[in-house]
Amino acid sequence: MILLSISIIWLSVCVDPISKEPPITVEAHVGSTALLPCNLSKVFIQTSVIRWRADNEVVFERSFDGTHEGRGYEGRVDVPVDELRKGNCSLVLKDVRITDHTFYRSFVMEHVEATNTDKTQEINTVQLNVFQSVSAQVGSTAVLPCDWRHLSIQTPHVEWRAGDENVFERKGKESCQGEGYEGRVDVPVEELLKGNCSLVLKNVSVTDETLYSSYILMTDTKKPVLVQKVKLSVSEPELCPGGDLGASMEAMSPPGLLRCRAEIRGGCLLELAVP
Repeated sequence: MILLSISIIWLSVCVDPISKEPPITVEAHVGSTALLPCNLSKVFIQTSVIRWRADNEVVFERSFDGTHEGRGYEGRVDVPVDELRKGNCSLVLKDVRITDHTFYRSFVMEHVEATNTDKTQEINTVQLNVFQSVSAQVGSTAVLPCDWRHLSIQTPHVEWRAGDENVFERKGKESCQGEGYEGRVDVPVEELLKGNCSLVLKNVSVTDETLYSSYILMTDTKKPVLVQKVKLSVSEPELCPGGDLGASMEAMSPPGLLRCRAEIRGGCLLELAVP
C-alpha cells in the first residue's frame, strides 16, 4: 500500500496536464503527407525531449542528441529540428496509411537536475482521420477499394458501413444489404476469398455521397477490425462534354430554320435544325 501511494504522488507531480489544449482533428488521404500540429509554450532547451505517442506506442522522439522512430513509422515521421527551435513541434507523417487512423498525443519532457527526474508535460491531442477518395457520377457504378490480405483469417466476414448504418455484409455465400442499398451493393464472394473486399455500388445517387468504412470480423475475437475508409464524392453528369452544343449549332445553322432539342442517353442535349 505504501509503494502504491508513492507511485500515485510521483505521477501527479511529474505529469502536468494544465497546458493541454482541446483535441484537434486532421484529415488525410492514403499515401499523402499529414501534419499533426503542435506548439511549445516555451523555448526548447538542451535537455528537453519531444515525444509523440499513438495509444501506448512511441511514434517519434527527438532530443538534441538524436531521434527515435517507432515501429511501423520508420522513415515516415519527423519533427524538423529547425522548426523545433522556433517552438513548432508539429509531427510530419509521410505516406499515410489506413492503420495510421488513431489519436496522437504530444509531450515535452525536461530533465530536472535538482531531483534528477524527468518532468513530462502533455501538449495536445490530435485525431488523424485517414481515408481514400473515390469520385462517381450519378447513375454510374462506383468501386470502393478494400483489401484484407494483411489479416490472418480463413473465412472472411466483411461489413461496410456509412456512419452507424449498415450498407452491406457478407460471410461466405450469405449476404445482407442495408436499407436504401437493396439491389445496388455487393462484395462478390469470389473476390472476397482472394482478399478483395471492395464494395461495388451500382446506380450511384447524390444521397450516396458520404464516408464509408469497411471492417473484417476476426474469427477468434468476433471484433471488427477497420480495413478501409473511403470518401465517396458524387457529381451530376455533364450535359454536353467538350463544349456548349447549343451555341455551336446556333453558329452553324442558317437563319429561318426551326430548332428542336432532344435529351439523349447520357444527359446531353442534342439540338437539331429543321427546314
